[in-house]
Amino acid sequence: MDFIIDFLYVGDGDAIVIWGRNPNESDFVFFLDGGNQENGKKVVEHYRKWIEPHLYEKRKLAFINSHPHADHINGLIEIVKELGDEIDYGIYNDPVKFISDELRHNIKMSAKRKEDDDIEHLYKSFKKVQELNELCEHHNIQKYEALSDVINYKQIKIVSPSRKYYNDKVQIFTNIDFLKKYDFTKSYSEVDEESELQKPCIIVDEKNDASPENLSSTVIELIDSKNRRYLLTSDAGVESFNDMESNGFTTENLTFVQLPHHGSRRNISSTWLGKFAPKMFIVSAEGNKKHPRKAVLSCIKKNLEDTKIYSTHKNKSTLSYTTNKEIFPKRNWRSASPL
Repeated sequence: MDFIIDFLYVGDGDAIVIWGRNPNESDFVFFLDGGNQENGKKVVEHYRKWIEPHLYEKRKLAFINSHPHADHINGLIEIVKELGDEIDYGIYNDPVKFISDELRHNIKMSAKRKEDDDIEHLYKSFKKVQELNELCEHHNIQKYEALSDVINYKQIKIVSPSRKYYNDKVQIFTNIDFLKKYDFTKSYSEVDEESELQKPCIIVDEKNDASPENLSSTVIELIDSKNRRYLLTSDAGVESFNDMESNGFTTENLTFVQLPHHGSRRNISSTWLGKFAPKMFIVSAEGNKKHPRKAVLSCIKKNLEDTKIYSTHKNKSTLSYTTNKEIFPKRNWRSASPL
């Protein structure tokens, strides 16, 4: 299988459309997240204009939700509302399946009483996943869990989370006492620009993302017809990558890696930047102070001279990568410029 991978500009969010084509004249289209609610229509328009007219008659459509944060799931819900009758599969995790009915009820009541911002945020995520569940029922979309033991095909596979890893994270991010103790809605301490430029890797390694909900994000590996590899990381982090490695994941022959969490310094380390060492990093970001973070970009440039960095924010437009230009229609788009 070969791919066109389109990263649509949706600010600080993910909206990625993966078009896979097989030699037997069959196509697969995966909508990986959809940005915020207002971005869903943009993704559908992109699909209708640039992909749908060129698909073989033999085709399958699917959506993948990396995790139920608003900048990933809300736009995806709009995509499913629009294209639901055409979609065959939905691939996502429902955290409610991993907790008791009593705990879900307690989270609901705590959220309604507005006891904690993180608990309210979690309950909103629950409701969004339930909306996806209802859309799948309405449109007769077959559901699969986004776990490494479920989606593990030769050329598209989920490498994180594993079932055990996901279950462990769910037990943490649905723990009411834990959520009341830690405030994930507040920003980390600021870093001055001079420090970012002079010691970027130290800044990157200062503190990793401790949000277990982010760390439960889906990481997808694509492998093309020439065994070149591509990694889509969503909002995953260092713990996710360590878990992948412990389960046998290796970093050889990576053509590109998506910088996690819009290029945040909290979701990567200098060690993992070096382990990945792809030909290019791609980031979906707004282009503000945090995303992509200057320390991350500087750390890459100082240590990986042959690696280029591309971001959707540079021209506020779609970034597209084609693994085999001979089998896909020409788009005549101009070449992207690295940061």
